[in-house]
Amino acid sequence: MADVLEAKSAYLMCKTTKRLMTQRVDTMNKIEYPQISAADIRNIEARAHQLRAEAMRDLFRALGRAIAALPRKVSGLFHRPHHA
Repeated sequence: MADVLEAKSAYLMCKTTKRLMTQRVDTMNKIEYPQISAADIRNIEARAHQLRAEAMRDLFRALGRAIAALPRKVSGLFHRPHHA
């Protein structure tokens, strides 16, 4: 009896796997990629360059502020009251 159940479950698994594989192939064939022109690619690259430049500007601005605030932080360590 156990052999029959194993054979039947293997058959069902095989059938299910086959169904899933055909569904996957069908959906993979339905994928359509957009047509991108050279001008579109240049626009995307220009936008990416602009975003990188803005990120670098923000990074260096924050770094400059941290460096500028460093002397005040160091001097604040020595000018604190004793009870603090």
